[in-house]
Amino acid sequence: MMHKSLSALLAVLMVVPSLAWAQNASNPAAKESLSAAYEDAKVSALISDAEQFFRLGEAAYQKQNFEAARRDFDRAVDRILQGNLDIQSHPRLKTYFLNLIEKINALEVKAMAQGAGTTEQRYEPSLLDELAEVQPDQEEAPAEAEESEQPTLDFAFTLTPQVRQFVHFFSNTKKGRATMATGLQRAGQYLPLARKIFQEEGVPLDLVWLAQAESNWRTRARSWASAVGMWQFVSWRGRQYGLRQNEWMDERCGIEQPTRAAARYLRFLYDRFLDWQLAMAAYNCGEGRVDRAIAATGYADFWYLYNRGLLPRETRNYIPIILAITIIAKNPEKYGFDDIQPDPAIEFASVTVSDSLDLRLVAEITNTPYEVIEGLNPELKRGVTPPDMNYNLRLPPGTDQPFIALLERIPEDQRDAWRVVYAKDGDTVAALAEQHELSVEQIARVNNLALDAPLRPGVALVLPLAEARAPLRGRVDDGGVQVARRSSRRTTITVRSGDTLTRIAARYGISVRDLARLNKLSVRSRLRAGQKLVVNLPTAISSRPVSVSRSTRYQVRRGDSLTGIAQR
Repeated sequence: MMHKSLSALLAVLMVVPSLAWAQNASNPAAKESLSAAYEDAKVSALISDAEQFFRLGEAAYQKQNFEAARRDFDRAVDRILQGNLDIQSHPRLKTYFLNLIEKINALEVKAMAQGAGTTEQRYEPSLLDELAEVQPDQEEAPAEAEESEQPTLDFAFTLTPQVRQFVHFFSNTKKGRATMATGLQRAGQYLPLARKIFQEEGVPLDLVWLAQAESNWRTRARSWASAVGMWQFVSWRGRQYGLRQNEWMDERCGIEQPTRAAARYLRFLYDRFLDWQLAMAAYNCGEGRVDRAIAATGYADFWYLYNRGLLPRETRNYIPIILAITIIAKNPEKYGFDDIQPDPAIEFASVTVSDSLDLRLVAEITNTPYEVIEGLNPELKRGVTPPDMNYNLRLPPGTDQPFIALLERIPEDQRDAWRVVYAKDGDTVAALAEQHELSVEQIARVNNLALDAPLRPGVALVLPLAEARAPLRGRVDDGGVQVARRSSRRTTITVRSGDTLTRIAARYGISVRDLARLNKLSVRSRLRAGQKLVVNLPTAISSRPVSVSRSTRYQVRRGDSLTGIAQR
């Protein structure tokens, strides 16, 4: 597929030796011309390769195959990032890359506006992007602000004027102090877990503050180069370290998984360079770029490479930023951060689920606000666990065993419809039945209750509702709720070993009841491998506003929030 661009690059490589022979080898202008020709050919090859991947993704997008589109778009971005060229130093490559990112983002926004999309996660800008315009030489620290003694970190480093300038920026400027204060507060959630993992992987514990430089401890930070998550992995590097990325989740946005991946990558880089400052530089710009800078000078020293301009500008700022953040974080009171109250450390229990499970049901079963469950599982894109694969679902501490017991009371093929509520003082089975348009007999049967049984406040009740939940995320306009309406095409599929109606419905984004009805089956029907089923696949999406006139009363419960109530 890429033979044309590769052939062009090979042609230049074949021409270069003959040109060098023809020119005076000692002529600096000739050498510079040859180098420029080689770099230009490599830029052209990278752009050509990336464009081919983008066109494949665009074609898949037009066919509504958003998962394939996402894969090809990622491959287009990865091709540029893996090209071993500094994007910022090549204007043509930088212009193409930024346009590529804009085109991909525009397609995703368009798809999400229609109710579909290649991703539904919400992202925040990375900290390094926010600090991109900071010039350390414009943040001169006054002489009296210089460190009187070398700060102590648990790895070797050099306290240079550039580091002092960023210490001054983070402790004495309005923007810097606000950024630092936010990071110190948010770090409280993740520091204990990050330190534990770094210790297990043999990485200095002070390097956990790299996460503050990368993302300010935000699990859904995203950089201009599409690096994602607290530890800012690009897609190919994330896959290299085992971070799963698919239609349902992106583990780069997770908590433990990317933290361990970051620790292992840093350890790999240290074993390669035997210097933590060079390891951090390579974490930012890639080990190949650092290798070439060392080869060009013969010195494996970050500050030597820094002073000769052999590393990208972002990387040259990156190390002073991390060192400055770490120095302040180790002694925040010294720099005036004596009123910071760190967020409570994140705590959770885990259960392994192997099929699609709506986080709203998880929130109901654990009697927890939805946004808490979502925050514990930030890698999930669609508010549901992925179908047909194991996923470690994080729950509030102490809720794992009650969760398992209560979930087992709900049949697998009813988990998209049935609800769970906790009885309040004064509730009766009859009142709940009327409120949810069920019969008393239905509620009593699924909960093993007598028809006239009194309800103890706090007891969990399963409600066997018939209609599946509406999609988690939708659009609202001035006319009311925006309801998605899909056209569809009918196709025939072959049942695989282990398939159930629930799994097939989740795989194709359709209702279990619709699938069963279309094939004249019960929702509890067992399937056999090789069996043929008819499926209506959604192909296009349109929307119509539906005015909302019905109102209802809701009694606020402990722990409720407006977001959680709105999603009930």
